[in-house]
Amino acid sequence: MEKIVAVVVTYNRRELLKKNIEALLEQEYKEFDILIVDNASTDGTQEMVKKYEGDKLKYINTGKNLGGAGGFNFGLRQAIEQGYHYAWLMDDDTIPTKTALASLIQKANYLKNEFSFLGSLVKWSDNDSICKMNVQIIDPNWLHEYKKFEKGLIHVERSSFVACYVNLGVAKQVGLPISKFFIYGDDWEYTIRLGKIKKGYLDFDSIVIHKMKENVTADIVTIPKDRISRCYYNFRNTFYISKKLGMLETLKYPLIYIMWMVKILIKAKNGRLRRMWAITKGFIAGIFFNPKIEYAESKEIEVK
Repeated sequence: MEKIVAVVVTYNRRELLKKNIEALLEQEYKEFDILIVDNASTDGTQEMVKKYEGDKLKYINTGKNLGGAGGFNFGLRQAIEQGYHYAWLMDDDTIPTKTALASLIQKANYLKNEFSFLGSLVKWSDNDSICKMNVQIIDPNWLHEYKKFEKGLIHVERSSFVACYVNLGVAKQVGLPISKFFIYGDDWEYTIRLGKIKKGYLDFDSIVIHKMKENVTADIVTIPKDRISRCYYNFRNTFYISKKLGMLETLKYPLIYIMWMVKILIKAKNGRLRRMWAITKGFIAGIFFNPKIEYAESKEIEVK
């Protein structure tokens, strides 16, 4: 029987994590384990998780804040080394609907393992709107696979880690998410890498709720002042991804940088210099950023 584990990365969001765990335990499909990867939370997360810990649910504290990227790197390594065949990746503010995993498994069986990842349809906290932060990039040639579309699948080029079902046989080949990304872009980079081996798909019937306070993207113009520094990682990591996509995308990125600088000057309501400095640092760092890809090993997993 194929082994499945839900990998949940958390940091100081105890109450959201509790809702996530309860939603996982209420899944219609029951034959899976849960691994909580805690980036050294200080809000009582560990004590709360102990109430659920057992044969089905395991908890690991990383000892320090590795960021989302480091947490998923850590969790996927554990999943591969422990002999799992599939890992369902998500953040602590992801609330899967009861049939979310069952649908992914049904689609995986339909595809006969010929996929690298399956992304769920991510809705916002209102349970209706599509979550802007987690919109997958659809392959422009998806109509060539219209029969899969009729089954609720569409080929996507990249997806977020808000409910991403990863074929670990493929993950063994491409390595782990890049931990040095820390936050932002690690999911896009990783699913692009996975998709080079086998196609990835969006499963329309697998629905999860992303419990964000606002339905927004990580927009440097409007992001709250206390989060401006995070945009350094966004621009550095996105530049790295552009370089990996080829010369054309690399040459476009300086123009994108200039465009955002102009937008900040015209539209930002506060902190203009801080916003401009954050993306400038990220842009410069992205020129030299070239992290090493790590790999994990397991004798139990074979690629079909």
